[in-house]
Amino acid sequence: MTQDRINIATALNSKYMRYTYVMLTSLFMNQPDADIHVYLLHSDLTDSDQIHLQNLAKEYSHTIHFLKIDESAFPADLPTTSMWSLETYYRLMLLDILPKDVDRLLYLDVDMIINKPIRDLYFTDFENANFCVCKDMTVDFPVGDSRDIIFKEHIANGFTYFNAGMMLWNISHLRGEYSFAKYMALAKALDYKMLAPDQDLLNYSHWNQLKFVDEYQYDLFSRLAYNHDIHYEDVKNETTIIHFAGSKPWEGECVHYDIEQLWWDYAKKTPFYVELMEEFLHACLNNPQIYNTMSTLSAEKKNLSDELKKSTALCQKLLAMLDK
Repeated sequence: MTQDRINIATALNSKYMRYTYVMLTSLFMNQPDADIHVYLLHSDLTDSDQIHLQNLAKEYSHTIHFLKIDESAFPADLPTTSMWSLETYYRLMLLDILPKDVDRLLYLDVDMIINKPIRDLYFTDFENANFCVCKDMTVDFPVGDSRDIIFKEHIANGFTYFNAGMMLWNISHLRGEYSFAKYMALAKALDYKMLAPDQDLLNYSHWNQLKFVDEYQYDLFSRLAYNHDIHYEDVKNETTIIHFAGSKPWEGECVHYDIEQLWWDYAKKTPFYVELMEEFLHACLNNPQIYNTMSTLSAEKKNLSDELKKSTALCQKLLAMLDK
């Protein structure tokens, strides 16, 4: 394997093909001197989907490999939600299905933008670790979170929870010791009570086999960054990997913020830009959330104002009584 080959993997379904296209566009544009091999884990991509993605790779002289996943291999009890689809578990099959010549691999979530070269990250010295990862920027578990129980012993031993959206896998170390069957056995042993399913399994399995890299550089949660006064120009100029965890830039049914412009910068370079923008605009125009929120706040303000007037009147009455 040549020094400049970079192996990437991501999981997707046909619904997410266009968003994957945007992520890969950002990746390919910013790696001009690398030989990128992308392994796409899927179960339902159409011929048209695959042609679009193959053409994108050819445009930038990179290579895409489609690895079709048999969904019948997954236990029926595995937890899935609208946020955590079955595709999120596909990465747990990597060690079973990757070609033998792959010795390291960078896994990236679809909802990311790769804004700069990743060579330094990709060729990081593992120092005998099995993964290079980033601390999860939402590491504080909510009250009542089942992970307080699942990771109780880990926490007592200095455990740091990582985000599975960006993981550099030391495939040559992991092969033979871990497998899809082993991860599924762990899921069963935990009675399928994982809140962030595959991420919890990976944290539980590998918590003491990790090398941490800078989450502000390689797995920046965009909304949290914005809430900490980091903005579009900062991210555009400084950050390598931006992660749009939670609500997505292309979803019109939520409140948006300036860092999302970076996603649209790359979306504009794809053949799907107009339809993505039209869908987004339609969703925004038909989303009553902001109007309803402002109406609720306005009503609350009026109620508080009325209560303040009543309180002021009572205070004035009491003062008048005291003056007599």
